[in-house]
Amino acid sequence: MNEVKISVIIPTFNRPELLKKALSSALNQTYKNLEIIVSDDANDETAKQICEKFSDKRVRYVKNKTHAKSPNGNKNNGFDNASGEFVCILDDDDELCLEAISECFSYIKEGYKCVFADGVCEIDGKITDKIAGRNPYQNSCEMSKIDYHCGRITGEYFKLFSREFIEGFRFDEKSFGGENELYIRFFENRVFYHKKPLYIYRINRADSATTNADKHAKGVAYAYLKTAKICHDIAIKHNPKFLCLQYKNAAYYAKIAGDYKLMLSCIARSFKISICKENLAFLAVCFLPNSAIKSLSNFRVWIKKRFGV
Repeated sequence: MNEVKISVIIPTFNRPELLKKALSSALNQTYKNLEIIVSDDANDETAKQICEKFSDKRVRYVKNKTHAKSPNGNKNNGFDNASGEFVCILDDDDELCLEAISECFSYIKEGYKCVFADGVCEIDGKITDKIAGRNPYQNSCEMSKIDYHCGRITGEYFKLFSREFIEGFRFDEKSFGGENELYIRFFENRVFYHKKPLYIYRINRADSATTNADKHAKGVAYAYLKTAKICHDIAIKHNPKFLCLQYKNAAYYAKIAGDYKLMLSCIARSFKISICKENLAFLAVCFLPNSAIKSLSNFRVWIKKRFGV
């Protein structure tokens, strides 16, 4: 087999039926030289039993015993066990299209160190035509470092990348989310955008990380602060409002976490960069009860979805 080895890391936690779908989608790839690392954060052996039933030597089950019990810690455990020349992360509630890895790897062979590909959203169990990521590009092309640092490339993508990006790197386990810490590293090299949906991204599930962000509010606030810090030098020149919103979002989650000192520090940083309707609106309501702020936030999201504003 002349193909280079690619590591598919599947971090999982108590989602056996979805894990089966994710694992099947990885095993069915047209690109065959894979190692599929299932990193398990659960206390039981259900995920291990699922891996064993597939009876495929490319699947390797590893319990997370060395990192924090968290999404970032579980991914770090996967990185520890990856040996492929290239790596991708497949969350246990997502699925790959059959040619996802082979199509992305075709651009790797052209000299790119990372490839982003679109995903299509499954919402409440139904596949939609909604694309999970947002960016300014109309066609497949090389992505811009400035665009990423300024928040113009957002949302979810399938990403295939060189293992060099995880050499000496692990996710900050104090953050909840905050994968930007890795993704920004990609843009120190050439990154290609493949404008084609190559995976299914499931949202609006009761057990999804985004749905449960409020339960880990302090970690989410920390992730926003870290993104602001590492994007600062470029964003402050090209899109200061992006930084302004990172600090405003950090202030929101600090408020939800009950850390008023951090909240005030973050909102002050936001205003120091610029005054915008978002940080003004938050300042106006920041001392309301959390339940009221959540209701207002949910109403704002509904208005945006309903009327496209």
